[in-house]
Amino acid sequence: MVVKKVNRSINDFIEKGADVKESKSKDFKNVLFRIPTSVLTELDKLVEKKPWLNRTQWIVEAINDKIKSEYDASKEDNRAGN
Repeated sequence: MVVKKVNRSINDFIEKGADVKESKSKDFKNVLFRIPTSVLTELDKLVEKKPWLNRTQWIVEAINDKIKSEYDASKEDNRAGN
């Protein structure tokens, strides 16, 4: 049997191992929610019109739009109160 000398950098890489999953930063959080079937059917029809979006992307975009509109409305209310 022939034993080959292992390059030090390769050995260091192997010994390092993988990062622990919990130590990585999380940019996303899974959220489970219920949605009426009729709303989901309508959503799927809208998603079909934009094939570059999937259902999750469409929902996140809609949430972002709602947050922006609420933020803008809040700013308008603050201006009207002053």
